[in-house]
Amino acid sequence: MSILRRTPARLLGRRAVPWLLVLDLLREGHAHWQAQLTPKERTRLIGLLKASKGVPTRLTAKEQAEFRALTAKLDLKALGSRAAITTVGLRAARKNKRR
Repeated sequence: MSILRRTPARLLGRRAVPWLLVLDLLREGHAHWQAQLTPKERTRLIGLLKASKGVPTRLTAKEQAEFRALTAKLDLKALGSRAAITTVGLRAARKNKRR
């Protein structure tokens, strides 16, 4: 049986996920994570995330302040800029390849 016959009609019109773009964004995110925090800070931030289970009120006031300080050090605005530059570069390369 063809894969198209098993795929619901509502999904056929959707565009394919550009996996190279996704992988490149993951690579940029990992590089940013490695560059901004020391191994000790990364371990502590992951520990705080696990302890809170995604709910900030599960942390003490001291832990919340520490979490804010570590996330501020990550500089998510710079990560967004890096990601935007990456996606623009890939889109331009794809557009030129089609011509």
